[in-house]
Amino acid sequence: MAQAMLDAVHLEAGEDVLVLGSGALALGAHERVGDGWVYVVRSQVDELEELLGEAHAVGASGFAYLVGESPVLPLPDGAVTALVGRIATDAGALESAAEEIARVLAAGGRASFAEPDSAAGEELVRALSAVGFAQMEVELRGDEAVVSGRLG
Repeated sequence: MAQAMLDAVHLEAGEDVLVLGSGALALGAHERVGDGWVYVVRSQVDELEELLGEAHAVGASGFAYLVGESPVLPLPDGAVTALVGRIATDAGALESAAEEIARVLAAGGRASFAEPDSAAGEELVRALSAVGFAQMEVELRGDEAVVSGRLG
């Protein structure tokens, strides 16, 4: 699923990207942005320490490890050009997460997410559209859905 999300967000060299997810997703993003920064946000410090170890094992640099969650992202407004990962879709949390995602993305920024099924994907599309996303797409990959779009 990581590869599908990375393909959908169309990362380019030199971009700064926010990753809400696993080490494989963060390392995959790093390969695509090269000298750009990869900001990894996780809710648990031990998860960040594990990702740090994975990055050091392959000699990767240009990572920033931040404690947080999608409803409250620890980055300034317009900090990244792309965002990729999984977000909370709990009642109430989805709308807060969509607002935060729109806040930290630069104008025209792109995002790609994995959702557990097409219904959750459509719910995410509605939440992101409400905060200014356009060109929304939902692609089914097995039982999961990849949702992508651009901030208008």
